[in-house]
Amino acid sequence: MVAENRWILISPISILFVFLISFLVLNVAESAKPFTFALYSQGLSLATQPPMLLPYRNGPVLSGKAIDVYLIWYGKFNGSQTSIIVDFFKSFQMHNGDTRSVSAWWKTTSGYEDAFGSRVSSSINLAKEKIDSSYSLGKTLTMIDVETLVKHAIHGKVFPTVSKAIYMVLTAPDVYVDGFCMNSCGFHAYTFPTPATDGKMLPYSWVGNSVIQCPGQCAWPFATPHFGPQTPPLHSPNGDVGIDGMIINIATILAGAATNPYGTGYYQGDAAAPLEAVSACTGIFGKGAYPGYPGELLVHNQTGSSYNANGINDRRFLIPAMWNPTSLNCKPL
Repeated sequence: MVAENRWILISPISILFVFLISFLVLNVAESAKPFTFALYSQGLSLATQPPMLLPYRNGPVLSGKAIDVYLIWYGKFNGSQTSIIVDFFKSFQMHNGDTRSVSAWWKTTSGYEDAFGSRVSSSINLAKEKIDSSYSLGKTLTMIDVETLVKHAIHGKVFPTVSKAIYMVLTAPDVYVDGFCMNSCGFHAYTFPTPATDGKMLPYSWVGNSVIQCPGQCAWPFATPHFGPQTPPLHSPNGDVGIDGMIINIATILAGAATNPYGTGYYQGDAAAPLEAVSACTGIFGKGAYPGYPGELLVHNQTGSSYNANGINDRRFLIPAMWNPTSLNCKPL
């Protein structure tokens, strides 16, 4: 795909240098190769042996007072579903001293800093939303289509151009995005600086609702896994397997984009499919996690649902462990 070609273009092959630069200028696609993650498929091996180091690659992190998130709802979501996700984002602003809160989980990112000593922003702010319930680009999307949705929102003056923000596309259950369920539950990437982005590199991302297509892969532990230990699924904290699975993936993407926005931050392994702040800890949600077992979790007395984080409006969420750059281990809530 074109995004793959553009990734290759940055390789220092002197013989083809002039030709490749010309190709880059003339090519209509303007996106960098997305960094993908597969939630459960990678988790089976990582749960028992998390990586010991996430090397810093000397690039920027998303710093500042708060990271603004610009959200596109692509496809049909009902009111209950949107309120769960909106409450999750707003929970980053809840600072009440609760060590089991979403904001407390995010504090681990304060250990990630760039070469100039700037740390990842201390909070997430849901800045603006756009609804695309008419499936403007159809129900089968490429990775570049995801970027196109973001650029259309910018061109239409719905969203501003903010280089230290995260533009996020959330897709409904009946939308298929390239690689979904095969090797990815979501991705984050960035645009190249062009007139369409006011000359800025803009981090953007995608997360899909897997409830129809692959809940065992992208909504575990709320669905029976597609492979590995066939443990019974847990009750989801908000009564919606697809949406509660999306929360896990949104958390993974937010942490990855904040600590490695341009592929030059913190990660281990291949730059095209890196293990990042949360994806390095895939499958770990509580103490004692191992393949097929998410770890020790809280259980709500009335509903029997499993969770580990408290949010606003009496919400409960399950969010994954994050790699702690100070203690050098995966730290669950």
